[in-house]
Amino acid sequence: MNPVIFHNQKDITLELPESWELLGVLKPEEARGLENLREELFNAMKSPVGREPLTPEYLKNKKILIAVDDISRPTPVHLYFSEILSYLYRLGVKKSDISIIFALGIHREMRDDEIRNKLGIDNPAGIRILNHKAHIKDELVFLGKTSRGTEVALNRHIMESDLIICVGAIEPHLLLGFGGGLKMIIPGLAADFTIAQNHMQGVSAEKYNYIGEYESPMRLDLEEGAMMSKKDFFIINAIMNSKLEICRFMCGDPVKAHREGIKFAEKISCKQIREKADVIIVSSAPMNADLRQGMKCIGNCEQALKDNGLIIGFLECRNGIGDISVPKKSIPNYLLRKILRLIGSKRVMGFIDRVKKGAGIEERFLAHFSMQVVRKNQIFVYSENLPPDTGKRLGLFRQFNSVEDMIKAAGRYAPRNARVYIFPYGGATYPSFSFSGAS
Repeated sequence: MNPVIFHNQKDITLELPESWELLGVLKPEEARGLENLREELFNAMKSPVGREPLTPEYLKNKKILIAVDDISRPTPVHLYFSEILSYLYRLGVKKSDISIIFALGIHREMRDDEIRNKLGIDNPAGIRILNHKAHIKDELVFLGKTSRGTEVALNRHIMESDLIICVGAIEPHLLLGFGGGLKMIIPGLAADFTIAQNHMQGVSAEKYNYIGEYESPMRLDLEEGAMMSKKDFFIINAIMNSKLEICRFMCGDPVKAHREGIKFAEKISCKQIREKADVIIVSSAPMNADLRQGMKCIGNCEQALKDNGLIIGFLECRNGIGDISVPKKSIPNYLLRKILRLIGSKRVMGFIDRVKKGAGIEERFLAHFSMQVVRKNQIFVYSENLPPDTGKRLGLFRQFNSVEDMIKAAGRYAPRNARVYIFPYGGATYPSFSFSGAS
């Protein structure tokens, strides 16, 4: 058995132990990229799901805020953003009535060159471009609490606008089930404390992975919080294939259109399986930007793995670690796994708060997810773009400098007759059991 993994722009042939049995190579369904993005986008905007279309009468004198995902997201906004503006201009919207804001959440601000690359255009005269500031009180408006207790404060430009257009993508997501929709508002344009409280809706000892679900607790909470603004939202969500080609636009109501978009995304990304494996081999493609995006493939596939199984991850991480905070040293992986197994799933978050005092919002929930996975399974990682000591500094996985060494170590760790799944596009694929009796 010598499968091939595409990693860092080249094919890598894996020489796996002969006694291992391949259960399946799980790839996303083939979906053709759209040939005419402009036509398909305009058609979707003219026939929105769950709401009336935008018209000159409706848009007259309205202030419009266009929220766009940031450079860490793979959405190829540069291919069609100018067409969104063109469509609005055709309906009589003035440049002076449009503002563009990057839904950063707590990510760093976008640089001028990144803004140009993301939008595919230079700053058009008369259009204001903003970076969200989650930590600055004067930039936020407090709206109250959701029924789940999340304190909601949103960017003031939302409250100063009449229509908010959310430009993003629908893709598998660990805590939300799927991205897109009003995720551009919370966490994208929310206060840091709102983001923290909303994220924790998906963190518990009992369940920490909502991949593939339509309405996770975090999703329902953020939608309730965004709607507290009483503003009109219109989503323009792209759905992409494994090559990050856009194969459909979903436009309209931020909830109804989003749910319809999930149905299409699910057909592409969800793969049915009938049993769990001892070993999973997964590539981060197409989520190859950095470590934060690369680790998504681990979360996407881990539910196809038996307890005490092995995940072999090929993480491209073109931009290295990205903006994840990596300590100078951490608890060694072997010791961390022993501690986590000893304390049990219910005490993982308390353990994180002790050993990672002052951890940021995303670091905290990412650590919880990662440690819950590590508590159950071993993770081996190969990456040509991560610093070679990343694994030791994080303590969450064993990092290898060569594919050969990693496969040899895997042969020693896994059962002799290990049963194996391969996810060549793990960043865009997740498993689902085809019958209720799966173990």
